[in-house]
Amino acid sequence: MLSHVPKPLAQGFVQNRPLLGASLAVRLIQSALLALRMAIYRLICFSLSHLLPAKLFFAVLRRVRPVALFGKTLVVTKADDVREVLQRFDDFTLGDVIEPGMPWGTFMMTVDWRDQHAAERQLLQSVVISGLDIEKIRAIVSARCQEKLGSANGRIDVVAELFEPIVISIAADYFGVPPLDGDERYMAQVMRDLAGIIMVNPPVGSKPWLRSRNSIADITTHVVAAISKRSSSVPTAAAVSPADDLLTRLVKQLHADPKPSWFDENWIRHYVTGLVATGAATIVRAAAHTTDQLLAHPNALKKAQTRAAELEREEELSRHGAENRVGEARCALRHYIYEALRFRPMLPLLIRDAPRETVIAFGTKRARVVPAGTRVVAPPLAAMFDPEAVQKPWDFLPAREFDCYLHFGQGARHCFGKYVAETALLEIFRSLLLLPDLARASGPEGRIQYDGPAASSLTLTFQAKPANVRTGRP
Repeated sequence: MLSHVPKPLAQGFVQNRPLLGASLAVRLIQSALLALRMAIYRLICFSLSHLLPAKLFFAVLRRVRPVALFGKTLVVTKADDVREVLQRFDDFTLGDVIEPGMPWGTFMMTVDWRDQHAAERQLLQSVVISGLDIEKIRAIVSARCQEKLGSANGRIDVVAELFEPIVISIAADYFGVPPLDGDERYMAQVMRDLAGIIMVNPPVGSKPWLRSRNSIADITTHVVAAISKRSSSVPTAAAVSPADDLLTRLVKQLHADPKPSWFDENWIRHYVTGLVATGAATIVRAAAHTTDQLLAHPNALKKAQTRAAELEREEELSRHGAENRVGEARCALRHYIYEALRFRPMLPLLIRDAPRETVIAFGTKRARVVPAGTRVVAPPLAAMFDPEAVQKPWDFLPAREFDCYLHFGQGARHCFGKYVAETALLEIFRSLLLLPDLARASGPEGRIQYDGPAASSLTLTFQAKPANVRTGRP
């Protein structure tokens, strides 16, 4: 076969053939290992989104071994123990767990030094104007709900056509990060990629991993440009204004004196990127899961629709200056959102590391030594289905006390953006639940679809009404 090839070349080909074979074998092994890692990744993503097996596993474990050590991994399943892990900031750390999912740089979630964590949280809190910001977020979400639900003709993919556009508007108008290249669809994909790697980092070299790195590069360049634009246009010593977005307020804080040595434009980039990523993860996934569980509990759905109508009436009274109970009506609807999320939490598992030997559940019969270097799984899902802490956990009971929920964590690391997510969710469901005959679309479209661990699609149907029927504020 090599007779027509020059002799030196033919000899080289023959001599290198074993090397070529070895190289091919290496590539085949690498491909097989990547396929295996992708299969494990998909299984983890599935497990984080389809929770019945986990609920049953935690229920069994809670009875037979509530503090269970599997090699170097400890799983706690009682509500008291889950809360203990989340509250003990110094004994159960987060930085090493979460840092691979935040490759754009150090974010508050990765800071395990208590004093530094508190200082950075305080600085972020200093640019939040609580009441006015909540009203601003509410107005952003309301306007987007009216636009999207008003133009839908009896059918809408609530993830792609409602929830994602809402978080894009919050990022642009409240955080201060407009869509990349003015393209909302691409911005939604980037947010989905960032949200996904926070929950489960894809295998290195896989298509999701490569796409997420491209997304990080694009959003980093985008945020740097936004910071530079603000820095060049903000006057020195300008006062923070309620009309400013968070990015502008942070840039203004750069001119404050004195300021922490660690507070600079790079710090702002890390935090604004982190807020965009975690905000998208929280709102889109939580809204999709709440919708799914309200539809899965028809009686609760009807009552939630009644609560949404009551809130609408109270807000109408408020707009006309009449006596109203808007606060009570919002609280009543919030109960339904929190209870629906209990069945399908946005973050069913929280992970911590034990940097030194310690004891969990001290003073109880289940007390156990936690060796240094142990990875600790503290599942909010298990805590919120613990019958000792949650009465009749398998029943949908929206009258529960808010203290029994762990949707936004607990302790010093509780979610900084809770006020953003909670405000957005209340406004979303105030508008969505007013749609008559709300139901799932038939077939797979009517079930949540995922892109990795991030919700990507859920199609609903409803009875289209004339334009004068309200789907949000004017």
